Amino acid sequence: MQSLFWKTKSGKVITAKETPFKTEDEFERYIDTVKEIISDIFIIKRQVRTGTRTDIPDMVGVDRDNFVVIIENKNVLVDEAILPQILRYAIWAETNPDSIKAMWLEAKERPEDIKFDWDSLKIRVIVLAPSIKITVPRLVKKVGYKIDLIELKKFVVGQDEFVLVNKLEDLESEPKRATRGLEVYDRAYYEEWANHQSVETFFALEKELERIVRAESWNLEPKFNGGYMGFKFGFFNVFGIQWVGSKSLDVFVKLPKSQFGAAKRLCPYPSEYDERWKQVTIRVDEKLRLKKLVPVLQKAYKHFVGDT
Repeated sequence: MQSLFWKTKSGKVITAKETPFKTEDEFERYIDTVKEIISDIFIIKRQVRTGTRTDIPDMVGVDRDNFVVIIENKNVLVDEAILPQILRYAIWAETNPDSIKAMWLEAKERPEDIKFDWDSLKIRVIVLAPSIKITVPRLVKKVGYKIDLIELKKFVVGQDEFVLVNKLEDLESEPKRATRGLEVYDRAYYEEWANHQSVETFFALEKELERIVRAESWNLEPKFNGGYMGFKFGFFNVFGIQWVGSKSLDVFVKLPKSQFGAAKRLCPYPSEYDERWKQVTIRVDEKLRLKKLVPVLQKAYKHFVGDT
């Protein structure tokens, strides 16, 4: 059992004790309720039967890098025994593209920016659990698929809940092997399919956002992906720039829908709320000035980081 301690600005020390999830069903419902945990994944089906009675992935979704994502939720300590299970899931998804395609076509409000090569699907597996044995990250590296191991613990103080999300990495110095579907998201990658002038705008906006992040002293890290680049706080995207087709661009700001009204009042440009990715979007055009979006970006930063 773990505890969290932090000091307030007044000097008061507050303690939060870990509150374990009672059942796996409660754990899964919590993940589904706290949308930020998997906000960059569009869930297309739950409790998918793979042809055997024992192998039923908790969730199947897609991400914005065009990966099919298998999500497995465990409310127990995860050890090496998870490897055969997630390997079976990955092989099933890779060898049954027709089943994945059927799920995709049946899903409502499918994201338009997701494109699949149904003859060669890219597979990603996510394991979510309160605790994962330290040896597991080293072993999953040998599997050959993209696998994310994420620890999720809940802490409670009075009426408030805090979630500690920790993405595990192999800390050893052994060079990482390339996994299936690994891409280098550089200028040449985007120029292969996107309008060249839009690529220039994309990178100019990224540089301007980077200057804003530095000027505001925000603890965020830029990361490029197939359909967007985002500034991340740990595991979470906070804001960034996304592609809408091959020419158009949006600024996206990760906020729950309950905060959209306040964000809209802070934003001097037309904005919309995207339910699929749980974010505010602002279309990029010649009138857009990123400096005017600082209050909205700051709101998202505080949502993930808090007042510091």
